[in-house]
Order: sequence, then structure tokens, then C-alpha cells
Amino acid sequence: MQTIGEILRSEREKKGLSVKEIENATSIRTVYITAIEEGNYGIIPGEVYLKGFIRNYANFLGLDSQQIIELYRQSQNPAIVADEIKMDAPQKEKPMKNLNTTHSSKWLAIGIAVICIAGGVWWFQSSKSIPDSKIDKQVQQPSPVMPSQEIKEQVSIPSTPIPGKPVVLNAKYTDQCWTLVTADNKIIYEGTPQAGETLTWEAEQNITIKAGNAGGIDIIYNGQSLGKLGTKGEVLVKTFTAKR
Repeated sequence: MQTIGEILRSEREKKGLSVKEIENATSIRTVYITAIEEGNYGIIPGEVYLKGFIRNYANFLGLDSQQIIELYRQSQNPAIVADEIKMDAPQKEKPMKNLNTTHSSKWLAIGIAVICIAGGVWWFQSSKSIPDSKIDKQVQQPSPVMPSQEIKEQVSIPSTPIPGKPVVLNAKYTDQCWTLVTADNKIIYEGTPQAGETLTWEAEQNITIKAGNAGGIDIIYNGQSLGKLGTKGEVLVKTFTAKR
């Protein structure tokens, strides 16, 4: 069975991409990309960053990132699969104990249940006295932000067009596709839209679009439908200029 690193490296080589090109497209450092492909996870700073890098790398290559993350989880916790198999195995029926033992077990179970109920009531009453300020502090703790999320917020712009620009490009997504867009030589968008999304960009002189899955985008340029940007799984860069 292939490892996660072997799957990612095989798909990268199939698309003819270098590790440096992956770094430029995803902002994941080459040392971390190489570490993921070789299964050397120890040099990556933390589980959260590792899963984020794997997810972004898989998305860029057009793979199912959820399936890749699940494979990673299973590779790191083989005991989970073993436990599931063990739990499914049929249990041998135990012989019935004598009547006295059954009665003793019954009273023991009742006693434990009473203790649990009493403990639950005490906990409920105690929890009501906890100051609201402690709860607020826990709720207000911000969740960690992955590097890829920061990049997306920095370069994303609203898709609402500003009328009057000479170059207008509409991208209708029929499949998941990592996309990088520059307008007049400035990066205006970077992300991985899903099937069903439509994005619009405008520029004075030119728009360049780089796609990791060109077959997943239908292009409309200045109101004219051009069909698919490329073929499924193709990494393609194309520039659209103003008509004079």
C-alpha cells in the first residue's frame, strides 16, 4: 500500500511539477514538502501545521484532501483499526452464575447507579456556581489560523466587478481547482474554489490565470464563452489582454 508521501509525489511527478513550483503555488516551504513526501513528519512544527500542509498540497494536485487526511490518521493510529476489528469479533457466551451471585451483582449495580446519580446532582449544582467570566474566556479563545488561510485572506478580493474595465473574466467552476490570478501584473486572488462557484475579475490591461486543474473551469472573456480553460488535471497558465 502506498504511503501518503508516495501518493503526493507520484501525482506531482505525473503533472510534471517540481517541488519548487509546489512551494510557489501553495506557500509551503520546500523542506516541508520533501519531508511530507518522505514521511519525515518530525521536522514539521506541530500536528495542526502538518495536516494543513497535507490538505493544501492534496487540494493543489486535485486529490481528495479528506481521503488523504484519513489515510494519514490511520497511518499514525494503527491501533484504532485493530480495536475496531477486535470490537467486531463475536464474544463467547459466559456461563450463568449461580442465583446468589446474580442477586449480589444486581444490588451492586443499583448501589453504583445511586452513587452516580448523586455525583451528577452535585456536579450540576457546582457547575451553576462557576462565574460566567470563565466561560466567556473559554469561548473567546481564537482558534489557530493555518498559514494557507492567512494567504487566502491577504490576496482574495470581492468577486463583485467594478464596471468599465477593458478586461472582464468570469470563471465558472465545474470541479475543485486551485487558482492563482494576477491583474495588471498584481496578484488579486489565490484559492481553491469548489464545483458550482463562479468568480469574476477585471483589469485595465491583462489578466493571467494559473490553474491546477484547467478542465474544471469554464471561461467567459468579455461576455464571450470560451469553454473549458484546459483538460482535467492539467496545470495551465493563460493570459487575457484588453482588446484594442
